[in-house]
Amino acid sequence: MPTLHYIPPPPLGQFVQCIWYCESNTIAAHTHERLMPTGEATIVFNLHDDAIRIYCPEDVSRYSSFGHAVLSGARSNFFVIDTAGQQRVVGIQFYPGGAFPFFRMPADEAQNSEINLEDLWRSRSAELRERMLAAPSAQAIFRILEQDLLAQLARPLELHPAVRYALQHMRRAPHIATVQSVTEKIGLSQRRFIALFRQQVGLPPKMYCRVRRFQLVLHTLHQMDEVEWAQIALDCGYYDQAHFIHDFQAFSGITPTAYLAVATPHLNHVPIV
Repeated sequence: MPTLHYIPPPPLGQFVQCIWYCESNTIAAHTHERLMPTGEATIVFNLHDDAIRIYCPEDVSRYSSFGHAVLSGARSNFFVIDTAGQQRVVGIQFYPGGAFPFFRMPADEAQNSEINLEDLWRSRSAELRERMLAAPSAQAIFRILEQDLLAQLARPLELHPAVRYALQHMRRAPHIATVQSVTEKIGLSQRRFIALFRQQVGLPPKMYCRVRRFQLVLHTLHQMDEVEWAQIALDCGYYDQAHFIHDFQAFSGITPTAYLAVATPHLNHVPIV
């Protein structure tokens, strides 16, 4: 079955892009996938018995196990998962900075890493999973997660005004936004702003802009019938094609042409073949 999505209304919808559910009984042609960085945090529950595994990018025979639920923090690098662990999964996809109200730790403590959700939510994580396993439908699962998130807030549903302004500015134009251009308008020093941004979003602002520019490249690629690499580099704000290729490889681990050769409709899931 296709992935089902639920977009919660405000106030939760200001912080959660969607809650999604995926169930599949088919065997994928590939065993592992790269997941591209987005600068956004995600929670994933595996509703099958096997634990969630995150694999070493250089050697997929090595992996770390995270139980049945994991928080994946804001990332600036790719990571590797297996397709066997995606047979029945539920996810909470946050907006940039959206995970901050639901955890007591600063968001940058989860930067480029995964944390077993039981370490953060204790017994609540296992209880949530048991309720989802007993739910009669995906819609019932969505309601369970929506109600739990609203009931268990660790912080008020708001970001610092400077961080909120910066995210709006950087989402619109990640290829031209700079820390200086933002701090000139928010009344904070660069040092104070960078610290706040990291604590609430999970990445330094300059790195966040680079990741969002990389995401702009992926979206542009998937909208083009004929790819012109030099034009993509120019449109997305890179100095030249060499700069573009270097950044693309830094975030994805592969070249732009290698990505295009194996790309699927899921722009951030890249088969390892």
